Amino acid sequence: MHSQTVECAQRGRSKLIAAGLENTIPSMDSGFLSNRWFGLLTITGIIMCSSSLDGGESLTKPDLSQYPSSSISTKQLKATFYLPDPQKGYYRGTRFDWSGLLSRVEYGGHSFFCEFRERQHDPLNHDDICGTAEEFGMTTTPLGFAEGKTGEPFVKIGIGVLERGNDPEYAFWKKYKILQPGNWNIQTKPDSIEFTQGLNTTQGWSYEYTKRVRLDDTAHTLTITRRLKNTGTKKIDTDHYGHNFLKIDDVPAGPDYVFEFPFQPHFGEGSKPEGCVEIKDKSLVFLKQVPTGKSIWVRLDGFTKPSDNQMRIVNRRTGAAMTIRTDKPLLRLVYYSSDGVLAPEPFVKLELAPGETTEWRTTYEFEAGKQ
Repeated sequence: MHSQTVECAQRGRSKLIAAGLENTIPSMDSGFLSNRWFGLLTITGIIMCSSSLDGGESLTKPDLSQYPSSSISTKQLKATFYLPDPQKGYYRGTRFDWSGLLSRVEYGGHSFFCEFRERQHDPLNHDDICGTAEEFGMTTTPLGFAEGKTGEPFVKIGIGVLERGNDPEYAFWKKYKILQPGNWNIQTKPDSIEFTQGLNTTQGWSYEYTKRVRLDDTAHTLTITRRLKNTGTKKIDTDHYGHNFLKIDDVPAGPDYVFEFPFQPHFGEGSKPEGCVEIKDKSLVFLKQVPTGKSIWVRLDGFTKPSDNQMRIVNRRTGAAMTIRTDKPLLRLVYYSSDGVLAPEPFVKLELAPGETTEWRTTYEFEAGKQ
C-alpha cells in the first residue's frame, strides 16, 4: 500500500479524533479496518489538509519530505526526526539546536508533537520548527556575545559560530550569519539515535556535545540524554530548555487539555493569560481557545525542589497523555500557546568550568488512554 495513501488515512483518523469522533472509528492497527473505512479516512485526510475543520481556514501544508529525516521504532513506539544539515536541513536557523528535531511520536494509536507553523516553512526562520525544539542561551547571553564587537564571532551550542551584528543586545529572532557550523556525527540503531557535535574556536569557547534519543517499550518512554563537555579555556554559563511544540492527536490547544504539576503553581511576573488559561488547584486549565492571531505567555512559579521539574499533559477528549520529566532543578517554567499549539518550556541552568562535563536527561512518558 502506498505510504502517502496510508499517511492520508492516518491524518484523516487524527482529524476525526480531533473532531470528537474517536469512538466511531477503528484503529489504524485494527484488523477490522475495512476497505470502505480506509477509503473514508483517506478522503477525510485529503479534504482536511485543504480545508481545516478546526477553524475554517485554508490549510495548505508545505512539503517537508524534501528534508533529510530519520526514524527509530520499537514494537509500540515510533519517533521521527529531521537531521542536521547545513545545506539541505529542515532547520538551518540560528536559534535552536539543530540535533534531535523530533517531529512526531506515535504510541498506542495516538500521536504526539507537531509543527509550530503548519502553513509555511522557511528553514532559515528562527521558529519554523517542530516538536522538542531545544535551545541553549535564551535567558542568558550566548557564549562570547557580550564581549564581542560588531562582526566578531560568538557561539550558540548546537549550531556553531555566528557573527555578531551591530545590535546592542542579542535577539533570538534575528538571523545571524553562520561563520562555522559545527560538524555532526550521527549514529542510528533501531530504537535510538545519537548526535555528536564538536566545536573548537580561537576565542576560548569550545565544547563536545552529545544528544542521545532512545525509545523504551517497557516504560513507554522516549528519553533524551545530553552530555556537554567544556573543552575550551573559558567558563560556559548558559541555560537550556525544550520548547515542546505539541498537540496530542492533533487536537488544538483549548479546553480539552489540562496540565498537572506536583507543586502548587501561580502566575509569575509578566504573565499574559489573556483570559484563556487559569490555575485550578495544581493544574493549568484552558478556559477557551486562544483566538486566531493571538498568543498567551505565562510564567509558572511555585516550584521548590528538583522533583518539581515534571508535568503531565492530558488530552481529556481522547484520554491520551504525556509526562515530561527532567533530572535537573527548574530554573524557570513558561507556558506559551498560539495557533492551536501547546508549548510548555522547562528551563535548567548549566555551568561548566574548563574541562568539566555535565549530563542531564529528559524523559517523555506516553499514555494511550481510551481507544
